[in-house]
Amino acid sequence: MKTVAAVIWVASGLWAADILPRHGAIGLAVVADDQHRVVVSAAIEGGAAAGAGIQKGDFVQSLDGATVAAPDAFARAIGRRIAGETVKLGIVHDGQAAVKTVVLKPRALETSPYAEVLYDSVTVRGSRRRVILTRPRGSGRLPAVLLMQGLGCTSVDNLDRKSGYGRVIGELEQRGYVTMRVEKTGEGDSEGPACEDPSSTAQVEADGYIVGLRALKKYDFVDPARVFVFAHSMGPVVGSLAIAQEPVRGFIAVETVGTSWYEYDLERLRVQAGLDGKTPEEVDARMREYIPCSYRFYIAKETPGCPDFTNPFGGAPAAYMQSVADISLGKQWRNADFPVLVVYGTGSPVTTAHQNRYLVDLINRLHPGRATYAEVPGMGHDLNHYESQKEYMARGNSVHPFDTGLIDVIAAWLSRQ
Repeated sequence: MKTVAAVIWVASGLWAADILPRHGAIGLAVVADDQHRVVVSAAIEGGAAAGAGIQKGDFVQSLDGATVAAPDAFARAIGRRIAGETVKLGIVHDGQAAVKTVVLKPRALETSPYAEVLYDSVTVRGSRRRVILTRPRGSGRLPAVLLMQGLGCTSVDNLDRKSGYGRVIGELEQRGYVTMRVEKTGEGDSEGPACEDPSSTAQVEADGYIVGLRALKKYDFVDPARVFVFAHSMGPVVGSLAIAQEPVRGFIAVETVGTSWYEYDLERLRVQAGLDGKTPEEVDARMREYIPCSYRFYIAKETPGCPDFTNPFGGAPAAYMQSVADISLGKQWRNADFPVLVVYGTGSPVTTAHQNRYLVDLINRLHPGRATYAEVPGMGHDLNHYESQKEYMARGNSVHPFDTGLIDVIAAWLSRQ
C-alpha cells in the first residue's frame, strides 16, 4: 500500500496560526565504549554531522563547549535544539582534536502506509506541546484513540509500525480509527521544561492528556462520542488524573497498576528478585533492605532516599515519581464511569496479574460491571512475545516479535463498544 506523506497542519479555530518549530537532527548514533567515552557508532549518509565531516569511530567530547559525558545526555541536548541551529561539536578523529560546525537538519516527519500523519500542537500551561494525529482514509466522523504512554522521557514521534506503540497505532489505523499522541513536556518538538526537570510532575503530564482529549473531540473528522484511550504501563496511572476530568467512550489499560505505586513497587521487586535466581531467603533480605528506602522516597519524600532511588526512572525526575506515589486510583476512578478493559501479559514480570485484577475490582466496586479483565499469554511489558517471564528478564538486546494477541483482545473489545 502506498505510503501517505506526513503534513504539518493547524486546525482552524483551535490553535494559533504559528506552527510549532520542528526540532533538529544531527544524524549520529553514539554509544559509550569500555572507557566510558562517547563514540560515533554511525554517521547517517546525508545527515548534518556527516556533511560536516564527522565519521564513525570519532569520539565526541563537547557540544558548544560543554563536556559530553554520556550518549543519552548528548541525545537529549541535541533533541532540544531547533532545526537550522548551528552547533559546535568537539571531536577526536584519528587521535587529533577538532571542532566541527554542524547545522542541524529537521527531524524526519513520520509516515504511515495506512493513514495521513498530521503534526499539530496544543497549549498546556502556557507552552506548546507537539500533537501527532493519524487520519485513516474514510469520510464522515471517525472513532478515535488517544495514546497515553508509559514511564520515561522519550518521544512518541516517528513510531515504527512494526513494533510497540507504532504497531498498535498501525492496527488501529487499518480498522478506521483516528489516533492521537501528545508529547510530554520538553520531548520531541514540545516546548516547556524538560521532561527530566523537577517541575515535570504527573499532573503536568496529565494536563497534556486533558487538553489533548478536548482538542481531539473538536476535529471535524472525529466523532466526539467515540473517543477512546489506549494507556500502557504508567499511562493508566497518570491518565487517571485526566479521565477524572474529561470523560471518554472507553479506556484500555495495558500492563498497569491497581494499588498505590508504593505497594506495587514492592510487589514488583519481590517478583523480579525471584526470577533473577535469588533464593527465598535472599529475596527476603533484599526486601528488608529495600522497604525502608522505598518508604523514605515515596512516603517521606526524601530524595534520593537510598542508592536504589538515585536514578532508576528512565529519566523521569524524583518529583515525578513521588507525585505518582500520591495518586489515589480509588479517588480518580470514582467519577470516571465508562467501559474499561484491563490487559495483562503473562510474560511480564514488570506488573502482575494481581495488580491488573486489582484495578478491575476497584473500578467494578465503584461502577459495577464496567471493567473487564483479559490476559495475553506470553506478552511481555514491551508488548512483545516471550516464552516465560525469565526470558523477558534475560532479553538484553535480543529481538522478540510483537504479540498480536494484544490486538485480537483490543479489537474484539472495541467492536463491542
